[in-house]
Amino acid sequence: MKTILITGATSGIGLATAKKLACSAYNLILCGRRQGKLDEISNEISKITNVLTLRFDVSDKEKVNKVLENLPKEFSSIDILINNAGNAHGLDTIQDGSLDDWDNMIDSNVKGLLYVSRVIMPKMIEQQSGHIINIGSLAGREVYEKGNIYCATKHAVNAISKAMRI
Repeated sequence: MKTILITGATSGIGLATAKKLACSAYNLILCGRRQGKLDEISNEISKITNVLTLRFDVSDKEKVNKVLENLPKEFSSIDILINNAGNAHGLDTIQDGSLDDWDNMIDSNVKGLLYVSRVIMPKMIEQQSGHIINIGSLAGREVYEKGNIYCATKHAVNAISKAMRI
């Protein structure tokens, strides 16, 4: 049975993806920041397939390394990584933007994707198989008014994805 790791699995696209893939009989590793939501999702999906939940923030590189480098044996061979975790904050001009919002978006949307990929990719290379899906946005191709930093992070996801393919 193939194993899929999904970051940002507690809501939105990540949650919908987890539910859809559970019906396809994959082992699922569901990652998120909210343990209560992870437990709720696990209770539902574990009736269909094997589920491992991991609570961490993708922007915390030490935690990412610690958790993902110590997966249980039955979940240690990742066939598909879905980098979905991310966030969008604020609709401000650059001069009015919140530095904390900027840091959160850059740390999650860009650096978090890199931290997780950096741990998982060597395992995929070693097993000579695997796929990585980076969830982006149309904002990674077109900008919109006051979406400056969010759009920049999604442009980065697009560029990183292209570089990974090369």
